[in-house]
Amino acid sequence: MKLKVLIVDSDSASADAIHAAMAGSHLDAVVETDSSRAAGIVSQEKFDALFLELRLPPPDGAQLARTARNSGINRRTPIIMVSGQDAHDAMSRSFEAGANFFLFKPFDRARLMRVLRAAHAPIEQERRRFHRVQVACRVTVECGADKLEGKTIDLSLQGMLVETPRTFAAGSQAKLKLEVVSGQKPVSASGKVVRVVGITKMGIELDPMANEDAERLQSFLLPLILKSVGE
Repeated sequence: MKLKVLIVDSDSASADAIHAAMAGSHLDAVVETDSSRAAGIVSQEKFDALFLELRLPPPDGAQLARTARNSGINRRTPIIMVSGQDAHDAMSRSFEAGANFFLFKPFDRARLMRVLRAAHAPIEQERRRFHRVQVACRVTVECGADKLEGKTIDLSLQGMLVETPRTFAAGSQAKLKLEVVSGQKPVSASGKVVRVVGITKMGIELDPMANEDAERLQSFLLPLILKSVGE
C-alpha cells in the first residue's frame, strides 16, 4: 500500500523536485502550491506525511503545521519542514510548531531519502493507529438521555463509522460501549460525531481512552490492521 504524502511549496519547481525524488519509493504525493488551500486540505484529508515549506505566503509552514496538529486527522502525522533559512531560527520555529524533521534546501534525493528513512517508524505507527478495517461489532451510542443500538461498519484506533437506526447531529459528544468480543465486557469510550452519512451512519472520532479499554481495543484491532496493511 502506497504512503499518501502532501507537499506544500509555493515554488512549484521545488515541490516538483521533492515529488520527483520520491518517484519509485511507494509514495503517492499530492502537490499544493497555494498555502490557503493547503490549510483546508490538512484539516479534512488524512496523510501519512506532510512536507511543508517554512517560507510560504500566509499561512506559512509553521501555521500549517499548527493547523495539522489541531486537526482531528493529522494531529500525529509526521511533518517534515523544508527551508533554506538560517538553521537556528528556522529549526526552532519548525519544532515549536510541531514539525518532527527538518530538510534544508538545496537537497538531493539521497538527503531526502535519509529523512524518509528516519521518519519511517513514526509513519508506520501512525498508519496503524489510523488505519480502518471493515468489521461489524455491536455498539451502543449514548448522547445525553438518548441511546442508539447499532453496529460498526469500520473501526480504527482513532475512530469508527457506525450504522444506527438514526443519527445524532455532527458535533455531538457521545458515550460508547463497543462489544469487540461477544459475551465479554464491552470497551468503554467517548467521542465526537464528526460526520453524518445519510440518515443511518455516523463517523465518530474517539477521545483518549482509559488504559484498560485502549489496550483491549488495540489487542482486538492490531491483528486485523496488520493483515489489512500487508495485503
